[in-house]
Parts: sequence; C-alpha cells; structure tokens
Amino acid sequence: MSAPFVCSWSAVGGCAVVRAAGTVDVRTAPTFAHELQHVITTKLPRLVVDLRRVTAMEATGLDVLADAHELAARHGGWLRVSGAGQWLADLTRATGASRPLDHYPTLAEALPAYRPAISGLTSPAT
Repeated sequence: MSAPFVCSWSAVGGCAVVRAAGTVDVRTAPTFAHELQHVITTKLPRLVVDLRRVTAMEATGLDVLADAHELAARHGGWLRVSGAGQWLADLTRATGASRPLDHYPTLAEALPAYRPAISGLTSPAT
C-alpha cells in the first residue's frame, strides 16, 4: 500500500508554497486540485508546487497542475513546479501533455525572492 497523499501550503515571501507528498492518482487528484484552487483563489495566486515528496503521479496529476496554472494566470499570478526531477519530464512526454509547466530543479530556484542569492549576486560593498 502506498503512503497517503497529503498537501499543505505556506506563504513564503510574496507567494505560496504548496507541498505535496505521496501518490497523485485518480483517487487523490480531486484533493490536490481543491487545495491548489483554494490557495489560488483565497490566499495567493503566485505559487510554487513542491513535488519533492511525491512518490508517483499519473497523467491526471498533470491535468491538475495545468488547470491550476491557468487558474493562477486568470487571477494575475503564476504556478511553478519544483523538485520533480526527471520523472515529470518523462511523464509529460509519455502522456503527450501539451500544456506547458514551468519546472525548476529546487524550491529555492522557483521562488523569485531567492533568485539573487542563488545566482551568486552580492550586494555592493559599502
């Protein structure tokens, strides 16, 4: 039996981070979709979905992410995915999914506020 699916969110800077864990399949996709919709429409429309702890995802999970991406854009925001590794690209290719997702290797790289530190920029000497 697989681990239970869990999903939670927190605010980080000016965006939300939604952390998912477990398997995203036809049984858990409605819960995943509801959580993303809730965050986008009532909290922050700019979000990063952290998939580091997702153990498996079916094609329905891609649909949930793509629908949430479109919803975020309609609310003046965006959706980025982080931490999925190669399996997300493989799933996208295998399913022939045509709706693009912005994927970043790590959560820190996906968060706009953290980008300057990652790129090695330093503040000017005083």
